[in-house]
Amino acid sequence: MVSKIAQNVVNQSLRIREDDVVHITASKDTVDLAEEVTIECRKAGAETTTGYASERVWYWSLQNLPLEWLRGPAKIDAALLDVVTAFIGLNAIADPRPMGKISPERWAANFEGADHFYRKFLERKVRSATVTMGLVTRERARSYGFAFPAWKRAVEGALAADYSKIAATGRKLRELLDGMSHDVHVTSKSGTDLRFRLASRKCTLDDGIIDDEDLSAGVFQTTLPAGTVFVAPDEKSANGTVVFDLPVPQRGKLIRGLSWTFENGQVTKFAAAKNADMVIPLWEKASGEKSQFGAFGLGINHAAKPGYLDSTIVHGAVTLGIGDNKPLGGTNQSTFGFQGTLLKSTVTINGQRVVAEGKLLA
Repeated sequence: MVSKIAQNVVNQSLRIREDDVVHITASKDTVDLAEEVTIECRKAGAETTTGYASERVWYWSLQNLPLEWLRGPAKIDAALLDVVTAFIGLNAIADPRPMGKISPERWAANFEGADHFYRKFLERKVRSATVTMGLVTRERARSYGFAFPAWKRAVEGALAADYSKIAATGRKLRELLDGMSHDVHVTSKSGTDLRFRLASRKCTLDDGIIDDEDLSAGVFQTTLPAGTVFVAPDEKSANGTVVFDLPVPQRGKLIRGLSWTFENGQVTKFAAAKNADMVIPLWEKASGEKSQFGAFGLGINHAAKPGYLDSTIVHGAVTLGIGDNKPLGGTNQSTFGFQGTLLKSTVTINGQRVVAEGKLLA
């Protein structure tokens, strides 16, 4: 499976070439995968550099370095972006439980520091694939209460999905959403009743493959397993309430019953039934347009299973987000971006039902 994942990432998703300079990041549970990815890149003739992300060093830094250091740009990362043409992210924190002990102030400083790298990353349009297999660890499973073998099978199954089928579904939805200013109505039995408008913007399709069409459209990132269609809506148009029926994993805990109330695109009420302290303090400490409506997405991966770390890709799932949406072509700029997902919702776009009780009709 490791070799197959490596081959798919290098040869299918990013289509690595001999003129590429590839930066690969690994952590303790993904060293073997990083080695396979490196070999595949070098088979294609590319130059590679691999960075090891130490969990111990990361936690120590976040807890002990001065806030000014955390807020500042990382010179080494910035220098790498001057030469790197492709990025493959395999690193992840194996045990998220210590994250709950880090103050919101330190998180805010860390997000601000990372933002320097991310803005340059976007400016340089580096092709990238983030492989979430690194998140599948026994420590994280215990933290969230997942059965590790079932979770591992679910992620492997979503990675092995028929991506041509995912792409076909995505293209149909892109025709519906791309460049349109339709009215959207989202409802659910969990209490969601939200209306907003699309803003005649480009729709982002993540089907797991960065091809020439994507690059010409300004799309150069994918997350594997893949399977989403996202658009930045009219940021000031959202009115109503959304109550998410899926838990949101955050810093080692599951946020349950997350809800937002919107007035003219602004969050006027941010609440959760359980573990609200995992996100609300971060939102409060963030800067920029953190409360502005920012994203609307639909899941299109028919092999993905809900209830784990990334339910956005589940076929028929509906995702709504607030905060930074620049990567989607929106106007919000913030150090905070957050989203939740509905598994059983109904979506009507310009009077046409597109999702019915979680079933994608397109």
